[in-house]
Amino acid sequence: MPGEKVIDVCKAVWPADKSDCSAFVRDVAVRLGVEIAGNADAIVDMMRADWQSLADGPAACAAADAGMLVVAGLKGSEQQVPSGHGHVVVVVSGPLAHARYPSAFWGRLGGVGAENQTLNWAWRAGDRDKLTYACVAIAP
Repeated sequence: MPGEKVIDVCKAVWPADKSDCSAFVRDVAVRLGVEIAGNADAIVDMMRADWQSLADGPAACAAADAGMLVVAGLKGSEQQVPSGHGHVVVVVSGPLAHARYPSAFWGRLGGVGAENQTLNWAWRAGDRDKLTYACVAIAP
């Protein structure tokens, strides 16, 4: 299955980066041959400028199923309760919750993220429908 490579890397990286979402995304990306730098806000800016934009969760799920590196994110200033920190997750192949929220892995700054849960658990209800989804190809 094409999406298994990303899941395997997420599983390997998660224990070390479960308390930092941007470190988690950066470390997954580097293991997949993709260069990402900065905090969550910087990652969202980079995704919007340089990666293939995806319309929504189902499109993100399809790209993850196809073996792409897919990231979802929201800048801190765009959150319902603005924050100095945004949030980013790695979308993986798996089920959709409520027909729109894909499966993902993430770290959580100052806490513990989640492994292979639907990303509706990664944001407040008022934020999870405002996410940026984007993808980039990885080496086979």
